[in-house]
Amino acid sequence: MELDLTRPNNGRMLDYWLGGNHNFEIDRQMARQIEKLFPFVVTTSRESRALVGRCVEFFHAQNLGTLVDFGSSLPTCQNTHEVAHALDPNIRVVYSDIDPITVAYAQDLLRGNVNVLYLHADATNPQDVLENPLTKQLIGDEHRVGIVFLNLPHVLSDEAVRASWRALYDWAAPGSYLALSFSGEAWDTEPDLIATARSYRSANLPFYPRTPAQVLELVGGWRVTQDGFKPNASWGQSNPPPQERMLGYSAMFYK
Repeated sequence: MELDLTRPNNGRMLDYWLGGNHNFEIDRQMARQIEKLFPFVVTTSRESRALVGRCVEFFHAQNLGTLVDFGSSLPTCQNTHEVAHALDPNIRVVYSDIDPITVAYAQDLLRGNVNVLYLHADATNPQDVLENPLTKQLIGDEHRVGIVFLNLPHVLSDEAVRASWRALYDWAAPGSYLALSFSGEAWDTEPDLIATARSYRSANLPFYPRTPAQVLELVGGWRVTQDGFKPNASWGQSNPPPQERMLGYSAMFYK
């Protein structure tokens, strides 16, 4: 695989913030520039990756042997399959991401791992993953799954997330779970977060922070577990760390 090392890549920048080594100088330069503007990006990136691990542990506790991860980024630094296979090497993982460079690099990293698949797909069209022949080859008719949909809803419009979650619900078997995390209402009220959101939008990057009530209106037939909505750093922890800022929420839903 030939890499374009003249342009930074979001997946490799995330790997850098997570302390990984699958990144290059062009990625590190851009990542450091972003840190100067938005210092909280490192903390939130690491909180998000730790959340992935706790969600995978939850899925394993529910005896789910198949996981489907949307907007996956690079499969490094304790991403879904690494956590899952530490628990059970037979768990099957289907990753997908919209960025073709991230996908190509990820496929190279995963070469030879028979229980992991990485596809190029848009999370607004989950059928492209669910109905892909390679997905069917890996998971067969197993539709009781754990779905990872973390750090994605706030880049998708109401219409897009509603349609995506409906499609996932219709495909998934009873006993399936859907893990969500999303940016909260602070992004519409706190000055520095408003400025950050404005910078994303000025770069033609959509950004839709939501309240838990707004997510409940969009999630359709999925039902939230009794734990409800928690700060991202707190979900799944019996002794959560002190929360300095309420930047976003996490919740687990089931069918």
